[in-house]
Amino acid sequence: MRIASILALLPILLIASCSTPPPEAFVSRGGGRLASARSVPLGQNAVGEPCTQQVQSGGDALIYCGTWTQPSAHVVPEAGQNSPSLMLVATTSPWRKSLDVRFNCAAPQPATMLGGEQAIEMQCTRKAGGWPHIAMVVAIAGKTYLADGVQPARPAIQRSIAILSGRQGAEVAEAGGNQELTARRMAAQSFTTGDIDQYQRLMRAGRDANYAGNAAAAEAAYRAAAALQQKALGPDNPALAMPLLKQAFQISAQGRFAEAQALFGRAARLASLPNVQDEMIRPTLLHYRAVDLINQNKDEKAFDLLNQAEFAYSALVNGDVLAPSSAGSVQGGARGGAAALAKNIDIAANMSDPVKTAALLGVISTRRDRAIALRKLGRAEESGVAANSALALANSSGLSAPIVMARLYRTDAMAMANEEGREGASESQLRRSSSDFARALPGSRAFAETSLVRAGTLVRQKRTAAALGVCQQASRVLNDLKAGTDIELMAPCLDAYATEAGRSPQTRQAILAEMFEAAQIAQGSITSQQIAQASARLSESARDSRVSAAIRQLQDAVKSLADLEDRQRLQREGARPQNAEEDAAGLEKRLTEARAAKDEAESVLQAASPNYGQLVQQVVKATEVFAVLRPGEAFAATVLSQSSGWTFLLQNNTISVSRIDQGMAGITDLVRRMRASLDAPSGADRPAFDSKAAQALYTAIFGGIDTEMAGTTRLSIAPVGPLLSIPFAALLTGPAEPSSLSQAPWLVRRMAVSHVPAAANFVSLRKLDRSRASQPWFGFGEFRPVTPRQAEQSFPSNACGDSARLLANIPLLPGAKAELDAARQLLGAPAKDQLLNAAFTAETVLKQSLKDYRILHFATHALLPTDLPCLTEPAIVTSAPVGAPSAGGALLTASAVLGMDLDADTVILSACNTGGPSGGAAGESLSGLARSFFYAGARSLLVTHWSVNDRFNAYLVALTLDRVRAFPDRGLADALAEAQRRILNEATGSREAEADPFFWAPVTLIGDGGGANFTKVAL
Repeated sequence: MRIASILALLPILLIASCSTPPPEAFVSRGGGRLASARSVPLGQNAVGEPCTQQVQSGGDALIYCGTWTQPSAHVVPEAGQNSPSLMLVATTSPWRKSLDVRFNCAAPQPATMLGGEQAIEMQCTRKAGGWPHIAMVVAIAGKTYLADGVQPARPAIQRSIAILSGRQGAEVAEAGGNQELTARRMAAQSFTTGDIDQYQRLMRAGRDANYAGNAAAAEAAYRAAAALQQKALGPDNPALAMPLLKQAFQISAQGRFAEAQALFGRAARLASLPNVQDEMIRPTLLHYRAVDLINQNKDEKAFDLLNQAEFAYSALVNGDVLAPSSAGSVQGGARGGAAALAKNIDIAANMSDPVKTAALLGVISTRRDRAIALRKLGRAEESGVAANSALALANSSGLSAPIVMARLYRTDAMAMANEEGREGASESQLRRSSSDFARALPGSRAFAETSLVRAGTLVRQKRTAAALGVCQQASRVLNDLKAGTDIELMAPCLDAYATEAGRSPQTRQAILAEMFEAAQIAQGSITSQQIAQASARLSESARDSRVSAAIRQLQDAVKSLADLEDRQRLQREGARPQNAEEDAAGLEKRLTEARAAKDEAESVLQAASPNYGQLVQQVVKATEVFAVLRPGEAFAATVLSQSSGWTFLLQNNTISVSRIDQGMAGITDLVRRMRASLDAPSGADRPAFDSKAAQALYTAIFGGIDTEMAGTTRLSIAPVGPLLSIPFAALLTGPAEPSSLSQAPWLVRRMAVSHVPAAANFVSLRKLDRSRASQPWFGFGEFRPVTPRQAEQSFPSNACGDSARLLANIPLLPGAKAELDAARQLLGAPAKDQLLNAAFTAETVLKQSLKDYRILHFATHALLPTDLPCLTEPAIVTSAPVGAPSAGGALLTASAVLGMDLDADTVILSACNTGGPSGGAAGESLSGLARSFFYAGARSLLVTHWSVNDRFNAYLVALTLDRVRAFPDRGLADALAEAQRRILNEATGSREAEADPFFWAPVTLIGDGGGANFTKVAL
């Protein structure tokens, strides 16, 4: 469990806000209501954007330019100043001091404007973000005007001063005689206020995604922010370091350490430049690199960087703020009172400066991260000391807001969790953490996951009834969010459900139904990342703008409802007093309206994107599964933690469960043993198939429900972890001799088997109509490998290891053309319906109109993130475009598949080698690719799990398609099972070796195994 994904890092939540200046970041005498809603036009800024002015009741003017939602500039009229003192105002006044909080400004320069009026100008740089800024002091008729804003707003500022001073018709003149100033102004025109607005929106989006524990979405936002800032300020501007750091941090949280290291290196180079303006960059670099080491389980190595980071943060914090509170200062006394007063003064000064506040949060967070690293190393007592130190500093420094304390309480609780006799204290801290999360982030993943941690503590205390209530609340929150969670957090809850179900035969099925729903929320890390990536891509840049709008509408509705539910809970507990605007009846009315808004938003999203549920971690009820099951059919789902697991079997309106005692390590070992011979190349020296491992896997997964499966003729299975990389058809329901496998009790002998990523996919796919496409088949194959130079451009060796070499050396598939020809002729498709050789590129696939084809057949490789470092998502290998400088055009990625428009019964990924001996990560990535095809409009995929024998694979695919063509209503699952049984039946005598699953079991069906539409095929 990575620190950044489950125990979200504090600075990434709060320090990020420094990069997003609110309106009050512009220097002002204070807030004030607008004197009038009327906007006064000010003409254009330096980059041609229209600007308007709104005057507040105190006389200050806010200037808005372009599409920016925050002021581009602010003008404050000050009476009583004469022009000879302008330099003093620009250097020592409160206005200048307030500027220095957020900006680094060059020396004031004399200037003239508005037809010769005296002025002072300063070229500044925003500390957070590095954006150019301008400040000026102008004297007109005995009144001084103080102004600051983004660089392009300079003409609008002058026009505003002209209006405020009564010089509305005066000519706006440029300051003369300062060539350096003129050059800077021209350089500032390379960006617009809209760029800054978009940058701030992206930084906020990254922060909010991190709030929700969504590292993939946060990465996407920070990546876009960095690209925008680089475009505006150049690749060597040190301000670029901060969004790069945040991006690297999120990438590390997802386990892509080589890619993160490359970004950390680039940020470090920028941070070493002499003109760094943002004081937080260097300590943040040290801190995030330390967390990156913790994510890699290099906890000992992280301590030195954590110490350096804390020292660097501390240097930015005011004097006594970091000093521990003493008893004397708390109780009073002359010396204690003076010390306490001095500390309070330092705290007040610190809180007024966003950089100092961020630095103090950095100190707290480094101490908290030290506690986490120590706990991982088993040094519980030291972990507790570090956690208490972070808590004490937060309390004594005034940073005891719920969002801060919630995480600190959780860290403290987890430090105590393994200490003998402290279970009660740990649970108490977790209860406090949950309460603070409910206040700060109601209805959030952070709140839900903290509740799951608390439930685990209650289960260990044998308080399963109490744990069950906490589990139910956490599951409801995660279900509403459509968010998954780590199986290790959910596992104790599953045990609590099972225990309570065993105590009450009358409510057993109802409790097991809740357990089934809770299990669907748990997911592997790769699945979680790819779901988040897909959802984020659709939300930000959907092929249909209505989809992105509908997704955001639903997210907003869910958040609003959660907030209101939390308010109601606090009122009932007496923790939130009622007021005239929010009595119980009024709040209930708002809740009713919010629930209706959420339901409407879900309906809108369903209309805009009917397949959206294929991507997210949607939970379906057991009754929904029962409703789509056919006679003789069963649905099974597995969930697997480090220590145990469960299998759910849904059949005949009954849920049965079977405990998997081996846990992740034991199941992974069995999968590796089973895959050992299957991954070996074909030949006389291939090792014998490990039949004992195949039987042990069946017993572990289905042993407790084998009797209930006696009448099953078709099984759809949603496996997890390492089980994703094996074909369940090749499991053995009893003992078998490796030398006589043709008569072995293979599971496929008893039933047809298909696989699905999750129960929700099974239900939604089963509800789809058959394809209405009129054409039978379209094929793709005979890819041309990329060159080493192209591969290196896409996957540089300094950041991505051997990726370039591996990509350039992917073997050709000599049997691909023969396989495609056989399928095309079998299905009666014309020769024109295929893309081969150099014509087979990612771009040509995406440009092809494919909605009119019932089968899409890719005879090529597929790559998974487990295959190539720096590959962030699954991809199908194609040829690169002629003359392409890189390998990017040779990869049809899962996100590109999201943009396809299909109506296919099946997509065949033949000879793709999508599985791997390590199992889990490869299988999860394959499920991610399947989800993308499902979203695009496919109903199923036929994939191969290992490097297959060309002849046998072509034969198996042809047999399967022939069976579907002959009996279209029986479906793909039955057709594949019949083809596999035929090969087994033919494997007699001298052909007994062909009964090895290497030959007959590589092809797996993912998706709906029901009937397909082949009735229009011309023979």
